[in-house]
Amino acid sequence: MATRQSSAKRRVVSASSILDALAADLSQIKAEDRLTFADVGRVLGRSEDQAAKYCEGSAEMGVTAFAFAKQAWNGRFTGRLDALLAGEPDATCDRAKESKLLKAALALSLALEDGAVDDEEVRQNRKTLEAAGDAIAALLSRVGPRRERRG
Repeated sequence: MATRQSSAKRRVVSASSILDALAADLSQIKAEDRLTFADVGRVLGRSEDQAAKYCEGSAEMGVTAFAFAKQAWNGRFTGRLDALLAGEPDATCDRAKESKLLKAALALSLALEDGAVDDEEVRQNRKTLEAAGDAIAALLSRVGPRRERRG
């Protein structure tokens, strides 16, 4: 008996959208961490010129440079790419972030109906709570690291 291929349509991800996602995250890291192209290139094991090409999305990154970036910046480096490959809405979409926060707020509200949130309710809602945490982190990442106020 022949196996039937799934009739579900899979969304095709273009090479340019992959390059754009990595470029956007790498550029954001460069700006937030106040790095130069030379600094980025040093982490990636590449030249300053090549780092600039990665940040503008005009060059494909080799696997070793990708691994160095992933090691140095983890999810900050692949956040948009991960969302793109998972078929999630644009990682920069503020409405998607709001939805994640509201879903978490609803989950907590329902869990609090009996007066307290127990560990099992946290476990059951972990994915929703983590998605909200990621949304908050994405919003905060726009303004860079927290600076201590002197006063």
